[in-house]
Amino acid sequence: DPQIAPLPPSPWSRLPIVPASAHEPRAKMGAEGGECAGANGEKAEEAKPSPVVSRGCKLLDPMPMLTAKVVHGFGRGSKMLGFPTANMEVRWDKEDTPEVLSPSERDILEFARTCETGIYYAWAQVVNGSDRGIYKVAMSIGWNPTFTDVKAKTIEPWILHDYAEDFYDCELRIVVCGFVRPELKFDVFEELIVAIREDGEFCREALDATSVAEVAKHPFFAQE
Repeated sequence: DPQIAPLPPSPWSRLPIVPASAHEPRAKMGAEGGECAGANGEKAEEAKPSPVVSRGCKLLDPMPMLTAKVVHGFGRGSKMLGFPTANMEVRWDKEDTPEVLSPSERDILEFARTCETGIYYAWAQVVNGSDRGIYKVAMSIGWNPTFTDVKAKTIEPWILHDYAEDFYDCELRIVVCGFVRPELKFDVFEELIVAIREDGEFCREALDATSVAEVAKHPFFAQE
């Protein structure tokens, strides 16, 4: 059975810690942070109910250590959803000839091919950017089923930090610590926004656990 790491009580979440593979919702999380913006720029109703989403902390062993270039994505993260995500380059064009790739390119391609789609918590560093801090991450991996224009699995870390400038084409290093929940499709756009916000807060807390907080000091990350 997967190891479930307990988290301390939080005002952000009323979810119990349940296995990430649970099929039935166990509790409902209340929306925090007031109003949220919809796709057309209009504000959602403040009383909009929060989607029922089960989340858990399933530690990965070993924890994948991934390196990739940050590339342009669909532009939805900041402009449409309000959550700026980085897009890690996955060389799907070389899926049939992985031997021509570098070791780091093969590693992230293999991870993308074989991992379960959904939300993960991780640590990340932009190695050659102006801000080389090591920060908490809520990472989405999958097909983005709420949208219909995704043709290949994507790896999109939402680094829970405000950067002063973009870091396209920079090298991003990530240690993927654990799995939170499977990928879901939301029929109501505002529910997607609420779920992403709550994913971020859940991952932020999960990374405070002793078993994963120390990962931020791993020599995989470039030291000052």
